[in-house]
Amino acid sequence: MKIAFRLALLALAAGLGFWLWTILFPSPEKVVLKKVADLAATATIKAGDGNITRATKVSNLIGYFSTDVEIVFDISGVGARTLSGRDELRETAAGAFTQLSSVNVQFFDATAKVGADKQSAVVTCTARISVGDGKDFGIQELRVQFKKIDGDWRITRAETVKTLK
Repeated sequence: MKIAFRLALLALAAGLGFWLWTILFPSPEKVVLKKVADLAATATIKAGDGNITRATKVSNLIGYFSTDVEIVFDISGVGARTLSGRDELRETAAGAFTQLSSVNVQFFDATAKVGADKQSAVVTCTARISVGDGKDFGIQELRVQFKKIDGDWRITRAETVKTLK
């Protein structure tokens, strides 16, 4: 009886230790996917957000990207465009956050594949972006490349993916 109790207690302690370990030291995949979720929240602005909140969101938004980031998108109704570098991204985000009453960004079905070097990752996901005037840019597949820079995962390239229709 005492042995069974001790084994159960040991199993409980091991399970608790494992759970705590995964909370304190998440896998690179979980860290990257959390970055993607946080990016969506940062890129979302509400109609009631003031200028200071919007400026803060722009500043926080560019922190997710490397200095030499390249963003390539081709969205129906908007067209094809490439943004190169944080400065161009900052200008574009600031302009959008100033002109639009609200922006809602959502990422669905995100999956991360971390490279063998544990310093790079590729995330594929589905994005949905809608703006305050009722314009919905629809559903768009994305491919996002991350690189670990100075201990933090940053986006080095993001692009829309052409899908078969």
